[in-house]
Amino acid sequence: MFFWIARVLRLKAGQMPSRISMYQGRKKRYIFAAIVAVPVILVAFFVAEQQHPYRNSKTWNFDSYPENSSIPNTFVPIDTGGVQAKGTWAVKTDATAPSKPNVLARLSNNKTGSGYHMLIQAEGAYSNFEAGVKFKIISGREQQVAGIIVRFQDTNRYFVLQADAMNHRFSLCRAQPGIIVCTQDTDVSITIGQWHTITVQVAGAGGEPGIAGYLDGKRLLQRYDQNYMGGGQIGLWTKGDSTVYFDDLGVAY
Repeated sequence: MFFWIARVLRLKAGQMPSRISMYQGRKKRYIFAAIVAVPVILVAFFVAEQQHPYRNSKTWNFDSYPENSSIPNTFVPIDTGGVQAKGTWAVKTDATAPSKPNVLARLSNNKTGSGYHMLIQAEGAYSNFEAGVKFKIISGREQQVAGIIVRFQDTNRYFVLQADAMNHRFSLCRAQPGIIVCTQDTDVSITIGQWHTITVQVAGAGGEPGIAGYLDGKRLLQRYDQNYMGGGQIGLWTKGDSTVYFDDLGVAY
């Protein structure tokens, strides 16, 4: 018993840790925890930035417009191919629309010529971005094609990712004066009357000059092309007598 009393007395005399030393110990632990936590937080921010690299986004789903109305005034239609009948763009109701009730329809008929039909979103020009659209090819006797335009400069200078149901092909093409050159393509199955999705990731002068094309979420095309590097507008694209429904055109930038 005397042994335990003596031990307590010695601790009270100076061997028990003081409040100051205890505080200093906790302070060291906090500093160490902060040193460890900061890199972890920075890594988390980096991962989030890589997964969500865009700060802004826009979507056009055409649901606020009445059926059979003309195209919204922020879109500019462009047709090529001479004086043949060109068809029309109109807002339509579709029970299968990805975002109900409306879609934007490119309506053609058997008399529609073989030109290209573009609908350019006039608000905004983009350099580093991701764009996408849902589409359903309805019909076409000579052509069954839908696409999304990026880096649009004018009617002779742009890129288009096109899905061709008739020829079972997904292609990345570049328009230049007098010609459209398809620089990459791959064989795919595109079903008439079924919704599909085209997504494109584009890096401009601020990064690698790549264009990556996805069909239904799967990356099928990628090319590093330095044409039209200043960026440009986005838009929708069809060919010839294709009748196509579009929905949920979007861009993140």
